[in-house]
Amino acid sequence: MGYRPSSRREALLHELCARGGYCSTGLTVDDLTDELSADEITEMVLRGEGLDPGLTDRKQSAGVLRTVQDWLFDPQGRGAKSGLPR
Repeated sequence: MGYRPSSRREALLHELCARGGYCSTGLTVDDLTDELSADEITEMVLRGEGLDPGLTDRKQSAGVLRTVQDWLFDPQGRGAKSGLPR
């Protein structure tokens, strides 16, 4: 039986860890509030991994941003298509 997230936020954190290796962020679902932008969440992920967002490789940073946008912000993204609550 596979992993089944209960929200888009949970799915995002799972994907960032399982596919991106961002497992040491210390972020929880409750940290990902509606007030945060995709850029702010991306920065939180990178900082949680001990990286300086201003010095992080653009390709790496863009990959995290795409994943965040896809799960939480894109009305046609995987988050919207999943039917999961935000």
